[in-house]
Amino acid sequence: MTTAAKPTTAKPAAKPAAATPAADAVKQIEEVIAVQKETIESVVKAGADVASKSVDKAVSLTKEQVEAAAKAHDSAVKGYEDILTFSKENVDALVKSSSILARGLQDLSKSIFTLTQAQIDESVAASKALASAKTLKEVVELSSSLAKGNFDKLVAEGTKLQQLTAKLAEEAAAPITSRVEAAVARITKTAA
Repeated sequence: MTTAAKPTTAKPAAKPAAATPAADAVKQIEEVIAVQKETIESVVKAGADVASKSVDKAVSLTKEQVEAAAKAHDSAVKGYEDILTFSKENVDALVKSSSILARGLQDLSKSIFTLTQAQIDESVAASKALASAKTLKEVVELSSSLAKGNFDKLVAEGTKLQQLTAKLAEEAAAPITSRVEAAVARITKTAA
C-alpha cells in the first residue's frame, strides 16, 4: 500500500498569551532562583563575616598568648639572673670570710709563736737565775716571783689571745651574716 503524503498546512503562529501556565512557572522559577541567590549571597556574606571575625579573634588570642609567653620568659630569665647574682654574692662572701679567717689565723699563729718564744727565753733566764741562787731562801723567793710573773703574763696573754680570737670570729662571720640578712630580706619581700 501506498500512502500518499498529505500536505501539511502551516498554522499561523499564535500570539503569546498574556499569562500561560508555562510562562507563570518560568516566572516563579526565576523569582525562586533570585530569592535563593539572595539567600545564598547573604549566607556567604554572613559566613565570611563570621570567618573574618573568628580569624581576627584567633589572631588576637594568639597575639595575647605570645605576649604572655614572652612576659613569662622575661620574668623567668630575670629570676634566673637574680638567682645567679645572689649565688655569686654568696660565694664572694664565703671567699671574703675565708680570706679574713686565714689572715686572722696567720696573725694569731704569729702571736702564739712570739709568746712561745718569749716564754722559752724567760724559762732559760729563770733557770739561769735559779741556778745562780746561793741560798734556799733566794731560790724560794725567785721561784715565787717567777711563778707570779708567769701567772700575770698568762692571764694578760690569754686575754689578748681571747680578744684576738673573738675579733677574728666577728670579722670572718660579718660577710656571711650580711648574706644571711640579704636572704631573709629577700624571702620576706617575696612572701609579702
